[in-house]
Amino acid sequence: MNRYRSARPIRRPEYWAVVLSVVIAGVCFYGIRAAAIYGLAAVTAVVTDFVCLFLKGKSYRVVDLSNIGNALILAMLFPASVPYSIVLLSTVFAVGVTHIFGYRHDLLFPPAAAGYLFAVLCWRDEVLLCPAAGERLALFGSRAEVAASFSAEVDQNAGIRTSAFDILIGAVRTQLGTGCLLLLIVGIIVLVLRRQLSFWGVLGYFVGTVLIVLAFGAPLQAMAGNMFLFSMLFLVADPCVMPGGVVTDHVAALVTGIAAGFLLAEYQLEYAPVTAVMLTCPIWQMLYRFENDRTRTERKQVETE
Repeated sequence: MNRYRSARPIRRPEYWAVVLSVVIAGVCFYGIRAAAIYGLAAVTAVVTDFVCLFLKGKSYRVVDLSNIGNALILAMLFPASVPYSIVLLSTVFAVGVTHIFGYRHDLLFPPAAAGYLFAVLCWRDEVLLCPAAGERLALFGSRAEVAASFSAEVDQNAGIRTSAFDILIGAVRTQLGTGCLLLLIVGIIVLVLRRQLSFWGVLGYFVGTVLIVLAFGAPLQAMAGNMFLFSMLFLVADPCVMPGGVVTDHVAALVTGIAAGFLLAEYQLEYAPVTAVMLTCPIWQMLYRFENDRTRTERKQVETE
């Protein structure tokens, strides 16, 4: 049985440990408001899930808590200043997507990516503008001073005016969970070694993005932002969404990287990787089905012989 498909929960404890570490880092940077955003997303996911299952005539099970992970990953894509109403509505949309397209197994799109793009289309400024790094925001009542994110500044100026150390630890204007590159790199390494992420999927995505960025003459330093590592960790190789296999790991991840690199280099789209994942996910599913059909055919031939 493929390691990405099982009747048991697909995300194992080490995956949740990485998710929790990114959540804690965001709370440490931005304080109680960050905790409230994560908590609201998680509670909304559970309630929405329960209502959808009730309407479908199904009972709620412990395994259905997997949508909490999708909600937390979605919240990581928001700045600490995002209004609570956007978090709530985007989470409802993201969880609703899981019930329309596959639910838990065979998801056509990563729910977090779908919820985030929905928020960008509806409330662009509130989602893309970020408060200063480490600004402790009040739980209610006060409005933070926001500006273009670190990724947007890099894309516009083709230069980085921040120290490498600040970039690594996420001390720049960025979203709650996308800024701490050091933590994301460690998470990728841990989950690849623990076989929760596909090594070839991660490598294919990285190579595809780098090749296109270089081909278009865009600065590689742009990959220090633009949600690149975040998408590699939580979207591109997410075992809950991306089916694993020889073809999908080698080919589909490369296609996703090429799409991300093109959107990044040609359009300076700071959320290019998230968009690329949404556009290419159907390719993953198509290749996965093709690979499965071919494997079944080969087995039948062997059995008949």
